[in-house]
Amino acid sequence: MTKCILFGPADASVDFRGYEPVLRSSAVARSVYREFADVVGIPVDQLVDGEVPHIHPVLLRWVRQLAAMLSAARVLEQRHGAASVYGGVSLGELAALRAAGSASTETVVRFLSERHLQDTDRDEAIGFAFVPASVDWRYYEQPTHMTVSCDFGPVLGGAGRMIMVSGLRPVLEAARADGPAELQVVERSLAHQAYHSPLREPSRRRLEALLRSRPLAHPRVPVVTAVPGMYTVTSAEEAAGALVASETRSLDFPGLVAALRQVPIDRVFVVSSFLRQLEIDFGVTTKHVDDDWVKRNFG
Repeated sequence: MTKCILFGPADASVDFRGYEPVLRSSAVARSVYREFADVVGIPVDQLVDGEVPHIHPVLLRWVRQLAAMLSAARVLEQRHGAASVYGGVSLGELAALRAAGSASTETVVRFLSERHLQDTDRDEAIGFAFVPASVDWRYYEQPTHMTVSCDFGPVLGGAGRMIMVSGLRPVLEAARADGPAELQVVERSLAHQAYHSPLREPSRRRLEALLRSRPLAHPRVPVVTAVPGMYTVTSAEEAAGALVASETRSLDFPGLVAALRQVPIDRVFVVSSFLRQLEIDFGVTTKHVDDDWVKRNFG
């Protein structure tokens, strides 16, 4: 069986304490958590739950989700064999490159730390909207103020489109009140930057410099991304280029799905509660790895 493991975006709704049974039962999962905990400099139990005074809650949540996703992937590969391709969108792209051996855990954490830096006085934000099929979702594409930073494409059997919107918080708040769909603006404590938009040019420059000083390795297997024009990466240079480009370029999830369909696989494991809710058709047998998977497999 040839398979892909696909990692989803950052998800503010997941309670990572649910992964404690995985750690108790799986040595490979514990090894992933120990690796991240050692790099961050905290005990493993703090990586599962609780505040860490010297780490910003947003950065800590990113690291927790990466540890959870990658530990689930290791369990999957222990049970079903190694993946022949990895994929990821947004935070999931970093997870995919780590799983493929292109980025070390140290580089991943350093990358996230650099991305997280407060580099502007602008009040930036992100939001999510389900736009019914009858509504023009391009209303949310307003360059310099607000952009569709990730298009997840048609979802729920074609009932509508899920998009992520990035921009200035006052603009997103106005769009929530006046726009054609219900826009949920993420609170500052969970997201304080306009990810994957031109407003992130300062972090793009920093991350480009970081990857010049800490070069990536060639991935062991192909990695599919949602970065337009860089949907499949097979070299260190392509991997670095996609990571840097994703800072300021809108992501195209249908493009990722189309690239995945060009790969000879017969199963995809989707490590994401968020993507499961969207009911996206990947064109092959799809297994979802989320909170329900944890409960079924680890009690």
